[in-house]
Amino acid sequence: MRTRISRGLAAALAVSALSLTAACGGGEKDDAAKSGADKSAAGATTSAAPTSAAPAAPLTDARMKAALLELKDLPSGWKATKHPDTPSAYTTDKPACKAFADMMGSGDIPGATKGPSADFALGNNDSEITERVAGFTGTGAADYLEQLSTSLDTCGAMTVEADGQKMKLSAKKRTAPQGTEEAIAFTLGLEVAPGMTIEPDFVFARQGNGVVRFMLLANAAGKKDFDQLAKKATDKFAKAAQG
Repeated sequence: MRTRISRGLAAALAVSALSLTAACGGGEKDDAAKSGADKSAAGATTSAAPTSAAPAAPLTDARMKAALLELKDLPSGWKATKHPDTPSAYTTDKPACKAFADMMGSGDIPGATKGPSADFALGNNDSEITERVAGFTGTGAADYLEQLSTSLDTCGAMTVEADGQKMKLSAKKRTAPQGTEEAIAFTLGLEVAPGMTIEPDFVFARQGNGVVRFMLLANAAGKKDFDQLAKKATDKFAKAAQG
C-alpha cells in the first residue's frame, strides 16, 4: 500500500507515504504510523512580533532560501534528505472543506510564489521533517493564514478521496510557537487503513508577506521534539523574512 500526498498543506503526508509503505510490511514504522497525537495541546493562533505600518516587501529568493532550516540548525543525528513530489487530486465530502483538500493535493497556493523546501530524517526515518516557504503580495499571506484557521475550525473531521481511495481526515489545533506575526499549529490524523492512522504535526507561520510550513512526522518518542523544532524553524524564518 502506498498513499501519495504532496507538499501542500499536508505535504507532510508525502513523507508519510514512505512510513506507510514500511508499516504495511511491519517493523518499526508501525509505531510511527500508529502514534497518538498530543492530546494535551491546546489550539492557539499567536501574535508576537510587532507589525509595521509600512507595506511588507515581497520575500526575495534569497530571503526564502535563508528562511529554511539547514542541517547545522538541527540536533545531532539528523540527515538531509529529498522526497519527490507525487501530487494527487483530493476531493472531500464537505464542500466547505474544499480548500483543505486542495492543499493536500498539488501544494500550490493561489496567489503565492512557491519557495524552496527542505527535508530531513532522523535515524532510520524514525522522525522526518518537511519545510517549505512561500511568498505573497498584498494581504495574501494574512488572508491565507485566516483561511487556513477557518478551515481548521470548520473541518475538524471529514473524508477525503484520492486515486479512488477514501480516507478519514481529522485536524486538531495545538499550541503554536511565539515569535512571528501570527502562527497556527495542529495535528493531522489520516486513517490510511482500518486501525492505521498517520499523525504528522504542523505549524504555519506568517511574517510580513511570507509563510513557512513546518511538518514533523515522528513516532511517539519523537513527537515530544515538535515544539522545540517548530520554534527553531519559525524563529529562523522570522529573522530571514525581516531581512
